[in-house]
Amino acid sequence: MYPLGHFALGYFAAYVVGRLTGEETSIPVVWFLSVAPDIDVLIPFLEHRGPTHSVVVMALLFLPVYIASRRWLPYFAALLSHSLVGDYFTGYGLKMFWPLSNAWIAAPWRFRISSRSLFMVEGVLFAAMAAFILYRRMREPHTEKAIAA
Repeated sequence: MYPLGHFALGYFAAYVVGRLTGEETSIPVVWFLSVAPDIDVLIPFLEHRGPTHSVVVMALLFLPVYIASRRWLPYFAALLSHSLVGDYFTGYGLKMFWPLSNAWIAAPWRFRISSRSLFMVEGVLFAAMAAFILYRRMREPHTEKAIAA
């Protein structure tokens, strides 16, 4: 999956979980977390969709956020969406439970479409996300907080 698709999946995952928990999120943080597992493409000795895509590693790395903040669940959903939705269904699999298991795990059925078609589908998904964000911004009342002097 490409970054556009991961951005959209991460946003929608964080939005749904945020609505269920009553928590607001920062869109830039959600977007960062939704693509963070792909840091492995920048590190030569890590295999792509290996340790950085593991839900075990994600949970361990997210532990300080869980301890420090009550607003962690939507952000964790954005992070998990990368592996549990994006790469599980569209990729060649991932090492989901590394280091507990070195096995590659993939959905029994995956979307097998060309890279160009996948990019177009993700572009539509990203456009839907952008339209949804704009729609929400236009519907929310704009309030300005008074700045104490």
